[in-house]
Amino acid sequence: MKHKPSIVALILALLAAALSGCGFKDIDKRFFVVAIGIDRPADNPKNYLVTLKLAVPSPKIEPGAAKAQIESVEAPTIAEAVRLIKSYVDKELDFGHCKIYMLGDSLAQQGYTDAINWVSRRRDIQNVAYLAIGKPDARTIIQSNPPAERYPGNTLFLQFGKDGTESSYIISTYIFDFVRRVGEHGLDPVLPIMRKEKEEYIITRVALLDKEKAVAALTPSETEIFNQISHHMTKSTVTANVNGEIMVLSVNKITSRYKIVKEADGSHMLRMTIKISGIFEEAPMGVYSADWAKLEAAFNKQYEFEANSLLKKIQQAGVDPLGFGLRYRATHKGSEQTWKRWQTIYPQLKFDVTAKITIEGTGISD
Repeated sequence: MKHKPSIVALILALLAAALSGCGFKDIDKRFFVVAIGIDRPADNPKNYLVTLKLAVPSPKIEPGAAKAQIESVEAPTIAEAVRLIKSYVDKELDFGHCKIYMLGDSLAQQGYTDAINWVSRRRDIQNVAYLAIGKPDARTIIQSNPPAERYPGNTLFLQFGKDGTESSYIISTYIFDFVRRVGEHGLDPVLPIMRKEKEEYIITRVALLDKEKAVAALTPSETEIFNQISHHMTKSTVTANVNGEIMVLSVNKITSRYKIVKEADGSHMLRMTIKISGIFEEAPMGVYSADWAKLEAAFNKQYEFEANSLLKKIQQAGVDPLGFGLRYRATHKGSEQTWKRWQTIYPQLKFDVTAKITIEGTGISD
């Protein structure tokens, strides 16, 4: 027992040595990255231009009080650019609070594979972070400083999350969902397109991507219909031109279902039914006494035309963000042969959209 004090002393010495080599750093010795932009430089498209938005702590939390430090470095790889940025700052970079990863428009069109590979491999990057495309480039978006921003990155978080605005033109894409779509047969990714106007962020369009790059972009009206079909977005509108009058219906409820059937001539048809109910948000006076059946028929006709046009545009782009191919694989037995069969079916697939729009009211005034 006389050796017990020496053993205790040895254990304490070993623990002290282990603690001294720990990689933990206090919060005041960290720089929290709140947004990352990844671009392909125009003068050297083989390199990557990585831009980090670093939060600068401030005692004030009020509109316009956000302070951030922007650092950009060009390098042959993304990992090398991030390590070079470490030599520009006096604190350790912490990616644990980064919620936005922005791909430049040119990078998305040339190929996003390397960027997504880096994002998905780093252990300190959250899979619930958002992905988006910055136009004209990611650096321009990251450098923006909206006057209403309360703390660095707050505006971006509120636009893509559900805590702030809920727009029918914004489609939020998480990293985990994007990676799943890239690796899944019959399901392709989409990304919101963010552009800058003065010092504000504007998101009204969505980009369609295949397994390697962006191939097309939807217009604002097409983006809204896509959001209604894919996410059943209720805070949206349906517009129709009836006898020269523009009428707008605010959507209260929306559902959609479809099935893929084989026709007698051997071709395949996708039959989709979309049910929408809502009240008038904009309409001429006297609409209460009008024939609602005729108004509903006008809404149905216009919505069916727009939805069919959207599905054909997506088909012509050679992508499948709505997962029609995944449904086909799930409902037809087989393996690789089923997928190969679908690859021959989809380019020739016909669409038949039936809209059933119900007017529930005319709002407060007639």
